[in-house]
Amino acid sequence: MIMIHSALFILHILFGTTALILFWVPLFTEKGRLNHVKFGRYYKNTMYTVAASGALMALMVIAMPLVIKADMLSENADMDKAAHNLRVFWSFLFYLSILSFTGTRHAIAVLNVKGNRQQLRTVGYLFPIVLLTAGGPFIFYLGYAFNQTLHMIFGILGLVVGASMLRYCLQKEIKNRQWIIEHIGAMMGSGIGAYTAFLAFGGRTVLDDLGQWQLLFWVAPGVIGSVISAVFCKKYKLIFQTEKPAIS
Repeated sequence: MIMIHSALFILHILFGTTALILFWVPLFTEKGRLNHVKFGRYYKNTMYTVAASGALMALMVIAMPLVIKADMLSENADMDKAAHNLRVFWSFLFYLSILSFTGTRHAIAVLNVKGNRQQLRTVGYLFPIVLLTAGGPFIFYLGYAFNQTLHMIFGILGLVVGASMLRYCLQKEIKNRQWIIEHIGAMMGSGIGAYTAFLAFGGRTVLDDLGQWQLLFWVAPGVIGSVISAVFCKKYKLIFQTEKPAIS
């Protein structure tokens, strides 16, 4: 199991690094052009691999923390406490995997179906979004109960993002070309999850010496991503605000 986890870790790092770079290409290329579409597809496939490998690693640690992370334990460690701490931290990383996956999938799906949202109302499509939404309060509770600020912040963020996706899928009508706004917001949510996971997991060794200041770096992707999303969404809302609604 340790070898499987190590292989997943290498895969996760390689594709994760690629995703962090690819994320910016579609963002700053003209919408609908070849490079935007092509690199968006590359980013989607890369993020699916990142989310899947991250989720599998997290589930393995949650199920067998003292086995998978035996190399992190000292001889005098309190095993029960160590197992608990590992499960709390990796539950957060599992939740980030769900956030990254649902954000990426939703961003692509809303463009594919456009105004005809019946395909977004199937059980298979809605289940991960419901999981993201329902998991938000649970992650928030873990943060509150065990003094983990990052859990609380992303518990709220995941709840808001998931609820917004559900609303888009299920509401009776949407504004014409609203899927473009939804695409931007969902893609930014995907990027926020990817960059936060990188800093919370990959970068925590480097940031560990900063003490409580490391929280600033972990929260930064969410803040920066939300600002960028708001700017782009406002731009397109101004363009589309005079257009009639599309009913589906």
